[in-house]
Amino acid sequence: MPRRWTFLALIALAVPASLTVEAALGSAVAFADEAEIAVGTELVALADVSLHKAEIAKGSRVSVTKLVIRQGHVDGVDVALADGHVVKVTMSTVRSYFRVAE
Repeated sequence: MPRRWTFLALIALAVPASLTVEAALGSAVAFADEAEIAVGTELVALADVSLHKAEIAKGSRVSVTKLVIRQGHVDGVDVALADGHVVKVTMSTVRSYFRVAE
């Protein structure tokens, strides 16, 4: 029984650490800031990312169709994919995996 808990504890520590490193690297390169995002903004994926059941390849472009506002701040966005589907994305995911297209 103690081995199971040790294993689970190691996994619990490893997963957030790897996500933090990915988020930090994505943010260091270039990230989409809340102030830069508006309806119609085009975002470019910095890495391969899964959004619900959709796979977005690095370099793919998506378009913001709606801002999700909570307590006066942008909490997330709806993005239109190339095939026409609309997916809700949190701002943490946007900051980590996307930049505003030039």
